Amino acid sequence: MGRDKALIQVDGQSLLTRTCAVAQGLGLPIYVVTPWSDRYRDRVPSDGRFIPEAGAQGPLVALWQAWRSLPEEHDWIVLLACDLPCLTTAVLHPPLAQLPDRPLSLGVAWLPRSGDRWEPLCGFYHRTGLPALDDYITQGGRSFQGWLATVKVQELPLSDRTVLFNCNSPEDLANLPHN
Repeated sequence: MGRDKALIQVDGQSLLTRTCAVAQGLGLPIYVVTPWSDRYRDRVPSDGRFIPEAGAQGPLVALWQAWRSLPEEHDWIVLLACDLPCLTTAVLHPPLAQLPDRPLSLGVAWLPRSGDRWEPLCGFYHRTGLPALDDYITQGGRSFQGWLATVKVQELPLSDRTVLFNCNSPEDLANLPHN
């Protein structure tokens, strides 16, 4: 993209602010994993917390670092990347409401799928997956797809798949679908 995606403006709001608004709209506590908390402090709600990211090792390691630092009462983590400008509470609220009654036998992750690949940066992860993630990271694993191949994952059907549109280039930003 050539610039910090979290700070890119869409409809007058940074992508990070938009993602935080979705989490707030779902009634979720907000944790932002980043090495640059000072850069983002004014884009995150005052009750949001920052988890220092130790080195840029990718999103899987960031999830692992966050998971290990969260209080154990957080059984489920809702992971939302900040480069999903079409993300809405309306699409995520129905599956979120099902989490308390969701049998663990269905898997440690509940994620959308595109073809043969999981969409790991917009989904739900249960704490019971942390030991497998510990093992994977300790053995040098850094690939989300690689780790997800080692655990049970259930596909999350989405009522609107445009929420998965992510901005990886200026062209993506120019072709942003409006929902």
